[in-house]
Amino acid sequence: MRKLLVILFALLSFATSAKERDSVSYSKSQYPVLGLWKNSYFATGFATNKPVSQYTSDVKFQLSLAVRLWSIKQKVDIFATYSQRSIWDIYQKSCPFRETLYNPGVWVAWQTTDKVRLLFGVEHESNGIGDSNSRSFNYATAACLYEPLDHWRFGARAWYGYFFHDEDINQRYFRYRGVMQLWGTFHTRDERLQVTALVNPTVTFAKYNVQVEASWRMAKRGDWLPSLFVQYCYGYGDTMIDYYRRASKIRIGISIMNNRLNLY
Repeated sequence: MRKLLVILFALLSFATSAKERDSVSYSKSQYPVLGLWKNSYFATGFATNKPVSQYTSDVKFQLSLAVRLWSIKQKVDIFATYSQRSIWDIYQKSCPFRETLYNPGVWVAWQTTDKVRLLFGVEHESNGIGDSNSRSFNYATAACLYEPLDHWRFGARAWYGYFFHDEDINQRYFRYRGVMQLWGTFHTRDERLQVTALVNPTVTFAKYNVQVEASWRMAKRGDWLPSLFVQYCYGYGDTMIDYYRRASKIRIGISIMNNRLNLY
C-alpha cells in the first residue's frame, strides 16, 4: 500500500508540473496529459446508524486517473479514464476486502463557454466477482458542469446502461442507484477549502441517496498536494453487492481533488 501511494504521488506531481507549464485558462479546455479524473481519497470511518464495532467500521479508498488522448483546438479533449473504488474491512480478522469496483471509460469533454463544460462518456463498471454476487454493466453518460459564480460550481450527470450476467439483479440495482446525480460545490477563491453536497434520486424518486463531503488542502498552492477529507454518505449503493441495503456512514482521511473537472 505504501508503494502504491508513493507511485500515485509521483504521477500526480508529474501531471501537475506539466499542467503548470501550460497557460491554463478556464475558457479553454486544457488538461495535463496524465492527471486526476474523479477525486482520489483514502478514508476510514464507521456506520452512524449502528453501534460502532469492527464490523461496522471500514476503509474506503478511490484511485481515479485520466490520460488525455487528443485535443481539438483547445476546446474539445478526449480522455481514456480508469477509476477503482474499494471497501476494505481492515478492522476485521484477516482484513478482507468487501468489494472492489473497476470503472474504465472513454470520455469527450467540450468547453462550450467560459462557464459551461459538457461531457459525454461510455463506461464499464463491475465488481469482478462471480456467481450470484456478480455486478457488471456498461452505460453511456452525459454530464454538464456549470460555474456561474467565483465560489460555486454545479453539476448534473445522467446515465443509461445495459447489463451482463443476471439482468434481473442489475435492473433492481438501478432502482436503488437511480439514473442521475445533481451536486453543488462551494469553494474558496484559492480552491483550498471545498464543500460538496450530492443528491442521487432513485428511479421512482421515492428515496434519495445523499453524499456530503468537505476537503481542506494542506498547502495554499499545488492541486496534487493532499487535503484533509471528510465524507458522509446516506442511502443505497455504498457497495454493489449490498445495493438494496441502506447505509449511513461517515469517514475521514486524505484526498487529492480534481478541481478542474470535479466529476462524481
